[in-house]
Amino acid sequence: MQRIGLIVNHDKPTAAGTAHALMQHARDLGMEVLACAKTVAEAGGGMACQTEDFPGRVDAVVVLGGDGTMLNAAHRLQGSGIPLIGLNLGDLGYLTSIEASRIQEAMRCLRDDRFTISQRAALSCRILRHNGEQFVTMDALNDLVVSRGASGRAVWLELSLGGVAVTTYICDGIIVSTPTGSTAYALSAGGPIVMPETAALVVAVICPHTLTSRPLVVPDTTVITIRVAKSSAPLVASIDGQDDFSLALGEQIEVQRSPRTVPVIHLPGYDGYSVLDRKLGWGGR
Repeated sequence: MQRIGLIVNHDKPTAAGTAHALMQHARDLGMEVLACAKTVAEAGGGMACQTEDFPGRVDAVVVLGGDGTMLNAAHRLQGSGIPLIGLNLGDLGYLTSIEASRIQEAMRCLRDDRFTISQRAALSCRILRHNGEQFVTMDALNDLVVSRGASGRAVWLELSLGGVAVTTYICDGIIVSTPTGSTAYALSAGGPIVMPETAALVVAVICPHTLTSRPLVVPDTTVITIRVAKSSAPLVASIDGQDDFSLALGEQIEVQRSPRTVPVIHLPGYDGYSVLDRKLGWGGR
């Protein structure tokens, strides 16, 4: 790879210094870097280019930030097929699993095409309104969350899988996650960890008013439908925490695996289990 795009979360304290180091490494390796005008100014180099103009101009995109920055990049480049590589400037860093201290190694691997690409599943979400209006949201790399929003009351949500009515939950909400998103909100709600290559989706209920509710793992060919059966206020459907839509009483959202994937770059020697071990503190006491 000779030309890369760069997306930086400038709210991170170390962002400017890391971006500057990346530009220096790129120059030393004979690589070109395209980034927004603010990043070019703060990093002291590169070619100014809006993120939305990256398709057709860059071979890959380096993301400096946390997992939220990576999700935002995936949304902005949706459908482009440009692979993303995340360097972690945040706290957890499941998606941005490469530490910023490895920036020189990462740039050299990109230049020499020494990496693997993981095609991450995404979710396509269709909202069905009372008036018959339908619209498809942005794809979700992590998850769709239907929640009670600002209301302090539990809601009734009907769940159907593949057109078959399953049950009605009294709860705070429902999470539908991809394998990538299984280590995000779904994990906090008691869901399982699903490795990225697994052909499955996770349905996890947020604070169900029952002791018998457990997360579901379903084939990724399943169409998942969530209908608002009872609520005192509009609910919120959140796509990767990036885009929010309201859901009124009687309205529903259909979720299924998207035909599009999000390509994520891994450096040589990447091991997803060791990332989980390190990030979750397995084996600690």
